[in-house]
Amino acid sequence: MARSLSDSIVHEEAARWLLRLGDAPDDAAIFESFEDWRDASPEHRQAFEDVQESWALFGDQAAAPELLVLRRDALGRAGGGGKRRGLDRRGLAAGLAALAAAPLAIYGWRQLHPDARQTLRTAVGEQRTVTLSDGSRVSLDANTLVKVAYSPALRLAEVVEGRAHFEVAKDKARPMKVRAGTRTVTALGTAFTVEHEGARVIVTLVEGRVAVTEAAPARGAAPPPKELAPQQQLVFAADATPPLMHEAVDVERAMAWREGKLVFDDESLADAVARVNNYSRVKIVVEDAPARALKISGIFNAGDTPAFVEAVQSYFPVDVSADGSTVEIRSRT
Repeated sequence: MARSLSDSIVHEEAARWLLRLGDAPDDAAIFESFEDWRDASPEHRQAFEDVQESWALFGDQAAAPELLVLRRDALGRAGGGGKRRGLDRRGLAAGLAALAAAPLAIYGWRQLHPDARQTLRTAVGEQRTVTLSDGSRVSLDANTLVKVAYSPALRLAEVVEGRAHFEVAKDKARPMKVRAGTRTVTALGTAFTVEHEGARVIVTLVEGRVAVTEAAPARGAAPPPKELAPQQQLVFAADATPPLMHEAVDVERAMAWREGKLVFDDESLADAVARVNNYSRVKIVVEDAPARALKISGIFNAGDTPAFVEAVQSYFPVDVSADGSTVEIRSRT
């Protein structure tokens, strides 16, 4: 649902407070004024939590010099105790991003545990499982990057790239929100997998319930949330086609990657190769569009690139060449 004008104004005020707090974290007068504003209404409190969430996962990129310049510009236009309402969206977004460079100085982060902000990463061919501070578990597939940020009011994670399985500890006061691109999965005590490869996002629900939301376009309202039940899978393609809902996914096959198996069910060769490449330093390159569009099904051992290439060569009209570090696949002419 699109925000009303009054909602937008409140959120802009919340953003200005976040900027001011970050610029003067030790100024007691500013902090007391902020508390008065925040406690004036539930809408103010919710708006500030929303703004916190918007910058919580910027992480290492927040200190980039160009963002710091834009942040100073945003602060200049947001001056005057937050009374001006003309802060443009570009400057506001940049200011919020840069503000994440000093998160522990901000109101919402003062009570964070030492592990409140984590970067979880696996290398090519590596898998591992991490237990978070609230007891939730995250299993990372090979070549995966996940960022996690916790506060007393929020549990956030972002699958930057790769695939991760979440087993969420129950906490009704703090739903777990997992982002992948422009999509957000909201869950309580739930088990689900999120895969993020380029612009493609796949959400597979194992147990519990989740709601998947999409960011609003530049103009217009965001699509309504899509709720998933166990064994359902929601696929957002790399192009702009509507998401595809699979109603009865074989969960055991969908989770086979945790046992070192890659399962393909009528997937494009391009998508299959992207997964195979996560497990081997010998990279496969599919040279042309007709070859990339070929559909492949089967079960393969993760990391066994030669067996995968042999199968592709046996079943499809393609030519294969290799130089030791790269395998090229192209349509047969």
